[in-house]
Amino acid sequence: MSDTVTAEMINQLDSNLELNLDRRAKERLLLYINLLLQGLRKQRLTGERSAQGLIDKHLYDSLYPLKLINLKQDGKILDLGSGGGFPGLPLKICLPRLEMYLADANRRKTMFLQNTSGQLSLDKIYFINDRAENIGRDPEHREQYDYVTCRAVAETAVLAELSLPLLKTGGQAILYKGPRGEAEAAAAEKAIKSCGGYLEKTYDYKLAGGEKRFLFIIKKFESTPSQYPRAVGKPGKKPIRGAAIPEEN
Repeated sequence: MSDTVTAEMINQLDSNLELNLDRRAKERLLLYINLLLQGLRKQRLTGERSAQGLIDKHLYDSLYPLKLINLKQDGKILDLGSGGGFPGLPLKICLPRLEMYLADANRRKTMFLQNTSGQLSLDKIYFINDRAENIGRDPEHREQYDYVTCRAVAETAVLAELSLPLLKTGGQAILYKGPRGEAEAAAAEKAIKSCGGYLEKTYDYKLAGGEKRFLFIIKKFESTPSQYPRAVGKPGKKPIRGAAIPEEN
């Protein structure tokens, strides 16, 4: 496993994405990926374990929405299922005025996120160690966020039920999906509508290695009914689908 990231690799990423990041953001991204590589020696934080793979697959994907969406610089954002920090930490690094909440049910991953954020000297960043279903029913978090991000967590119908209860009316869920994204989005239409949202925009793009990705922007137009999200585990076991997801060829 390649165990170091260089400034040149971060500069190339910035050039590929055409983000024109400032020096401080690049330094923090460099430090973050190297801290993640160190953390991977002790626990499973992400499936990818090489330095170049983390940049080309995870970091590139996490930052791609900045090419497409003008996030409010002082917005309040919750990243569901943060794991090793994607996409929440890279977004926070590049938009330091964001009020960022990183949520994960795994205590060890939450501790890694806390320690890493401290070493990155980030402020206005908070940590929630709990299941998304519980967070969505907590008055402290329910309908409090401008944005909710989810990457590689669950199918779109499940993510709609977990993310929309957390959004303010007018807020947006930003869902990162893989090659089956279009089929998932069609099957999730009922869940999105049931929880007070609609699919506002769909973007498709490719990672640096050519892998196809989709980004769904779900806009919340009315308050989510009180029965959502359902009890812990139920959204995943019985998604609110309007249609079945076709099998892969």
